[in-house]
Amino acid sequence: MSNRQKQRRTPLVPSKVSQERRRGVILTPQALEKLQKAKSESEVRENNGITYTLEALSARTGLDSHTLIKVFNCEIGVDRRTLSRCFQAFNLSLKSSDYDYYHPANKKFEEQEEASEQNNQETSQNRQDWDRAPDTSIFFGRAAELATLKQWIQSDRCRLIMLLGMGGIGKTWLGTKLAKLIKDEFDCVIWRSLGNATLIKDILAELIKFLSQEQATDLPETIDRRISLLISYLQASRCLLVLDNFDTILQVCTRQQGSCNCVAGKYRPDYEGYGQLLRVVGQTPHQSCLLLTSREKPQAIGRLEGERLPVRFLKLKGLQVEEAQKIFEQKGIFRGTQTDYTSLIEYYAGNPLVLKIVSTTIKNLFDGNIAEFLNQKTAVFGDICALLDQQIGYLSLEEQELMTCLAAQAKPVSVAELRSQIKSQISAKTMLEILESLSARSLLSQSNGSFSLDPMLRDYVKIFVDSDL
Repeated sequence: MSNRQKQRRTPLVPSKVSQERRRGVILTPQALEKLQKAKSESEVRENNGITYTLEALSARTGLDSHTLIKVFNCEIGVDRRTLSRCFQAFNLSLKSSDYDYYHPANKKFEEQEEASEQNNQETSQNRQDWDRAPDTSIFFGRAAELATLKQWIQSDRCRLIMLLGMGGIGKTWLGTKLAKLIKDEFDCVIWRSLGNATLIKDILAELIKFLSQEQATDLPETIDRRISLLISYLQASRCLLVLDNFDTILQVCTRQQGSCNCVAGKYRPDYEGYGQLLRVVGQTPHQSCLLLTSREKPQAIGRLEGERLPVRFLKLKGLQVEEAQKIFEQKGIFRGTQTDYTSLIEYYAGNPLVLKIVSTTIKNLFDGNIAEFLNQKTAVFGDICALLDQQIGYLSLEEQELMTCLAAQAKPVSVAELRSQIKSQISAKTMLEILESLSARSLLSQSNGSFSLDPMLRDYVKIFVDSDL
């Protein structure tokens, strides 16, 4: 046998790196002192100087108490990710100089410990709770929007994103589809609807209990402390939180004696804590993402968002004609030229929910004949009116007057042109406030500094709003 053959058959000796990885790492004395100092400062700042219990530390780091004892005692090795999570929980960054490789006297015991820790980590990763999220197996278009949102989350690491648009435009479906496409990139995914106007303390409790694997049971009473606890989980692990129907906790106008002074984006009484949640999530460094869907932009997000900032919003438009036609294909057989389809879809601004309503009417009453439906010249009716009532029915008189003025325009108009054509005397300040409010409610189409209404919205205003003024 040649020397080369002997060399090939010689058993490979495990490298130092592989041995070290198996045995784990421990903090250096200097790193332990740094971590202890950061923990003490946090206790003074956030816990009234009271030392954190093991349960509180577990909630903050996302690690079980057994693992935390090993980290702080520095007697048994753990993996580097565990040390990193402890450091991140107190806004520290773990460096290679902060740990040493551990050399146990009892290797068998160490291997058992590592196997146990690995099992704990595997069970805590990629946990998902979809609650009543809709089935998105049938999904049309939105390739550009999905690509943009993926970039914001994956590459730009945005902390807070809002999908904004009119009722029925597809915010819930897009947000859910996105979450399901990228779910494996997160340690935890949780989807919740605010459709029943869940109180802030209750939604925080749900989020914290899920992220802590039901370990955090004795929750703080104050909203501020619960938000701080939630942030600690968002720092310790990469989590995706989806809150659908955010607009249900925003203020709805209730007119008294014909007047209304409500401002778009204000929170309902007892729901102001949501504004605090958005501010803290948007401003505090962490590795997670909160995704919201809403018909209306809340006030807190406007001051935080920006194209180069970690807080952003995407205003959804309707589906393209080719994409929207697939809604009709799902319903059955329809008769119509491409011009008929285009006219119908563009009139309803590609709104998926409205097109589902209309396609049902065309199928039931006109045997699928699109041209015959268009000839009726009655396109705003039934459930479509109910949908628009929810969006427009509680506008202030000034907002309604401006909408009526826009509905009378044959083409987009500038702010100056609006002021010159509106009946009442509105100051420049009030005009800007009204336009911002209507824009925040997803009611205006805007291009190059000019404003207009989509055809369906324009007809609704002419029929149901103008007559009330």
